Amino acid sequence: MRFFSKRAVTYKNFIRLLVAAAVLFGAFRAVFPPKRPISPVILLINRYPLQEDDKRFLKRINPYGFLLSIPIHPGMNTLELKKELEEVLERKDFLFFIDQEGGAVNRLKHFISGFDAPAPQTFGELAKTDLNKAVRQVHEYGLRTGRALKELGIDVVFAPLAEAASGDDIHHRSRYFSADPAVAKALADAFAQGLDEGGVTPCYKHFPGAPSKTDSHKTAQRIDDSPETLRTEKAPLFANAARWNCIMTAHAVYPSLDAKNASAYSPAFYRFLRKEVPFQGLILPDALNMEAAEGGSASAGARMNKALAAGADAVMPFFNFSADPQDMEAEIRQISPVYVKRFQKRAGLLKRRN
Repeated sequence: MRFFSKRAVTYKNFIRLLVAAAVLFGAFRAVFPPKRPISPVILLINRYPLQEDDKRFLKRINPYGFLLSIPIHPGMNTLELKKELEEVLERKDFLFFIDQEGGAVNRLKHFISGFDAPAPQTFGELAKTDLNKAVRQVHEYGLRTGRALKELGIDVVFAPLAEAASGDDIHHRSRYFSADPAVAKALADAFAQGLDEGGVTPCYKHFPGAPSKTDSHKTAQRIDDSPETLRTEKAPLFANAARWNCIMTAHAVYPSLDAKNASAYSPAFYRFLRKEVPFQGLILPDALNMEAAEGGSASAGARMNKALAAGADAVMPFFNFSADPQDMEAEIRQISPVYVKRFQKRAGLLKRRN
């Protein structure tokens, strides 16, 4: 017995089936439109309130998230901004990031006047006489910080700074908990736990450590540690980063891994982090406009693409505050579609908390 009669498979009936299928597909797409790919970039809010050309730019780019407090926008309402961006991007899974270590890096003061944010070194000094007390206090500080950030709608905090100081004469020594690796780890982990309990996700930085007498924003960095030292002495300080799926990497050349490329652009560096540490969460290089990341030597688009090609998951280009949206879009469009597609499977590693 034939499944179809001769009449059922006439040319006209075939055309009718195709038209019906097209109509059904169109109706399906109208109800369930395809998701626009998320760009693997974290952007600044260059202008606030948002201008119409900013909104059009952001909708076309569809970024992974936003770093707040740079630049400073007096009067910014972060909760209203999040709602506005939800309408612009037509999605609610983008993330708000912030730097909040305390001391010299106290972004909360721009939103909460007088917020008490002691420098990490403060807790390290206390740990010299009473480690347990220092751990309790830094945990309480993390909890208080996390709760304050949660009220602002922040999702992810670029903290703790988990690397150990290499001495007292390094740049911004107060940002480091301790020169003792065991103490630095105990305090960083306690601070991270407090942040998490307060309602935000900690992102450990700057793997595997690059303390220096000079500022990596202004000078290139070179760290001459052996792979064994990096593996056994430096990497353990970042072990708990796996709990929260986020690591920010340092900007430096590590000759024992790759003598030619800064870490952000080194496939060998990412292989070391992925396979030998190992870490399978989100890897985010520090801002790519820094001098240690070759900030002045290539276009932002070229640097972003190079970092993603090497193995980064997402990047922070940090365009000039006065940059034109069209110029920024042209740079972001230099990212290969291959890396944008790859990121779609990684974007869910961090979840919105607020």
